[in-house]
Amino acid sequence: MTQIISNLNKTALVVDHPIGQDNPPLLSPDSHNDDQDAPTQKMLQLSDFAVSWEDRLTDKQLDTFVTDGWLTIDNVFNKTALLALQAESGFIDYRDAALTAGIRISDIRGDRIRWITENFFAGYYYLQSINALAALFNRSLFAGIRHSEAHYACYPIGFGYQWHSDNPAGRDERVISAVFYLNDDWGATDGGALEVVDKHGMHHEVMPVANRLIIFDSDLQHQVQIAHRQRYSIATWMRRDGLVPFVEVDA
Repeated sequence: MTQIISNLNKTALVVDHPIGQDNPPLLSPDSHNDDQDAPTQKMLQLSDFAVSWEDRLTDKQLDTFVTDGWLTIDNVFNKTALLALQAESGFIDYRDAALTAGIRISDIRGDRIRWITENFFAGYYYLQSINALAALFNRSLFAGIRHSEAHYACYPIGFGYQWHSDNPAGRDERVISAVFYLNDDWGATDGGALEVVDKHGMHHEVMPVANRLIIFDSDLQHQVQIAHRQRYSIATWMRRDGLVPFVEVDA
């Protein structure tokens, strides 16, 4: 079996009290058995986040992605992984997001974020699964992706993110963007849809339904519409820069 390993330098942690081994949040147990201990993040394993991307993305879907520049995948992870990500996202001390110039302009973007590092149990396992997806894009589409990055994002009621692309002018480090959604029971009246303009100029609205992953070309214009309910997600980027590429080893 081929396992994807990232041997990039570790990202420096810029916060004082990350969620991690010393303070993992509890997750909801799968049953109401009083004798069963509620699972915690300490019980998580990388295998809980394993996704057979080759089975989830057919050749036809990959062709559509190349042609249109975007696609969605529903029911990405199993229940254990989804609950872990939802729990972790709810216990984070979010920080104000900033624009490229380092200045927060709330009229343009209203999300609060926390970058995912190895100190985030569920988030870090999520990133390893994204790395495996990136490896598939490299094999199938010669994407040239070398590493991935992601942050948890929380949009308060009444906020969104105006039109933009994920590569600032004159930059091309981000190859493929992805957003994973965490809110259960999200409805049309809750707002917060991701509106993306495909390669043909057509507009598409994607609702932020839990366990859904949208993948799109990082150069596409997109916006997050105003949320009428607190909205949680993981913003993700697969990048072509970086010092060390992914390494495949047989296990």
